Parts: sequence; C-alpha cells; structure tokens
Amino acid sequence: MVVHALLMAAALAPTNTSWEAGVATSYVRGGSFDGPGIAAHYLWVPSDYFALGPMVDVAYLSSGLKAGNGLPASYAFTSTFAGGLAQLRLPLGFVEPYAGLALGYVAADQRRSLNAQCGFGSGFGGLLAAGARAAVSDHLTVGLRGSARSPANVLSCRAAFGPASFDMSALFALSSTFDYHW
Repeated sequence: MVVHALLMAAALAPTNTSWEAGVATSYVRGGSFDGPGIAAHYLWVPSDYFALGPMVDVAYLSSGLKAGNGLPASYAFTSTFAGGLAQLRLPLGFVEPYAGLALGYVAADQRRSLNAQCGFGSGFGGLLAAGARAAVSDHLTVGLRGSARSPANVLSCRAAFGPASFDMSALFALSSTFDYHW
C-alpha cells in the first residue's frame, strides 16, 4: 500500500514533463556463464521522481562446462528481455540515484550446444535495477547501473548423468549508462 501511494505521489508531483532515451553497455554474469550485454529504454518522465516506458535488454552468454562423461562441453545463448519499466528517482542536484522494476517477456535463443543436456525456454520474466547518474549537460547524463533479471522462463534438461548440465537462476549485469533528455 505504501509503495502504491509513493508511486502515485511521484507521478503527480508538479514539474515539466519530459522524455528520455538511454543505452547501457554491460558485462553480464550468471552462474558459470558470462558475456556482453546492451540495454535501451525510452521513458516518459512526468515528474522529477518517476519515469515509465518500454525497455529492451540483450545479453550474449557462453560457458565452458564440465561434462559427467569426460568429453568437452559448452553452451551459448542469447537472452533478450523486452518489457515495461517503472523507475523511481531521487534528484540530488548533480547526482541522481534511481531504482527500477520491469516486467515483460524473455526470449532465450540457443546459439551453440556441445555435449550439453540442458536448454532455456522463453516466457515471462522480470528485471530489477539500481544505479546513479550524473549530469554532463542540460540534456546528457552518464552513470553506472547494476541489475538482476531472469535469463529465461524455464530451464529444461533431457537426460541425467551424462552430458553437462547447468543451473542459472539470475543474470547480474554491471553497466555504464548514457541518457539523453528532452
């Protein structure tokens, strides 16, 4: 109930409505998987304390695995999250910390599977993010962001005690951000 009241108060606080487009480049890690990532958002900013809009987050992840049968194993996939983002902000002058929650769809596409018995499936997912940014000019900000999200909707394994298996519950990303406001 308190969260709902804060969201409504932040959205209705008087200020100039603006828009924001941003991109984040990331190092992403989840379990034994790691790789590069990129995210983009387009937000409506009705107040200094709240923003809302669509976002896309893409990560390419790969891992060398340990197979139970002693043969080499590896797995690589692309995890794409697309959803709606709600962001709470605390403008402190030069620096602006923020936290965001996004819900949407995760598409997991297998790129390589060598002697691996498991795979990821697509479906509903979520993302949590927190960061801070600093103004470079009236329209540009740069910053750092940490986030956690689901890599896929489901992990399925075909066989047991043979080829390599893996387990990953979340993807963690450390990102540099660049945002343009108008």
